[in-house]
Amino acid sequence: MLIKPNAGRCVAPGLGITTHPDVVAATCDYFRERGASLAIGEGTILGVTPTECFAATGMSRVALEREIPLLDFDALPARKTPVPHGVVLTHLMITSALDGFDCLVSVPVMKTHMHCGVSLGLKNLKGCLRGREKVRLHQLPPCAKVPSAKSLDLAIADMATVLRPQLVVVDGFTGMQGLGPSAGSQLHPHLVVVSDNVLAADAVAATLMGFDPQEIAHLLLAAQLGVGVIDLAQIEIDPPEWRRWTTPFARPPQKVSFEFKDVHLLDSESCSACLSTMLIFAQRYYAEVADYLPLSFAIGKGHVALPHQTFCVGNCTAKAAAGGHVFIKGCPPVASEILRAVRNQRKRSSAHNKKC
Repeated sequence: MLIKPNAGRCVAPGLGITTHPDVVAATCDYFRERGASLAIGEGTILGVTPTECFAATGMSRVALEREIPLLDFDALPARKTPVPHGVVLTHLMITSALDGFDCLVSVPVMKTHMHCGVSLGLKNLKGCLRGREKVRLHQLPPCAKVPSAKSLDLAIADMATVLRPQLVVVDGFTGMQGLGPSAGSQLHPHLVVVSDNVLAADAVAATLMGFDPQEIAHLLLAAQLGVGVIDLAQIEIDPPEWRRWTTPFARPPQKVSFEFKDVHLLDSESCSACLSTMLIFAQRYYAEVADYLPLSFAIGKGHVALPHQTFCVGNCTAKAAAGGHVFIKGCPPVASEILRAVRNQRKRSSAHNKKC
């Protein structure tokens, strides 16, 4: 049995960004008491190492205490998996770690997502994709077949047709609302949602968060592809009074704008990773760049022309950065790298002005 938490970011537990280790521990203990052979596995976001993430999120402690192996999905070979009924995908590169197990358990944290509405049991499975395959899902062109849907939502629904967990355990003890998946605020519903169907689990969890499952595009699309149902009337839910535990989550904003004076963010087709990084940079280092303002930053792959001396953040901006701008590589770069780039550029500009 392979336990797949949301542990792909290098953050401490209890922030609502990653699955709490106590929930993973309880899941492991439940199945170990019933004789299951277990492992915990994850594929991290780019730019961090699994060792760092496992230690920071508490997964290393859980595994060590129970003598359970930790699997780095990106260190293992990936298998090219056809997506026969995919709308935007013909194949996916999925970690071969899954091949050694007869049961996959998705253990996500309950949180909002600025591009997908919510991030729950289905979205959590994106961590089973090989490193850059995760990025590819964010870079797909618009789909002419379904022009009203985001390509990312379509890709997640396609993924659900070939990558299905046998069980979902949604950690709703500490969740994240607003600017999820990593820049929002904490909320404490104090609950767990468990199901043997990923769409049923996500539909109920989304409802408990104050969402209509029908408005979560990747869930609706996955249901249309036959993965399961999100119509609550067709789902057997226990206890009958389950709605009493509803805790409305603040929704992700339709358009993210910075509330930092003289920091201008130019966002064109970015993914949540770069957007979250920029928010963290502004929150953490605004005071330290006060002497350098105003500053302009660009994220996303859709830029053609940019203002003079724009800081181009992330690999997707490489082509736009060729126009004489400052390029900060990474997918995404960490916030401290952005700070270093700003300081270095201003030092160079200052030295040039003195020579003139």
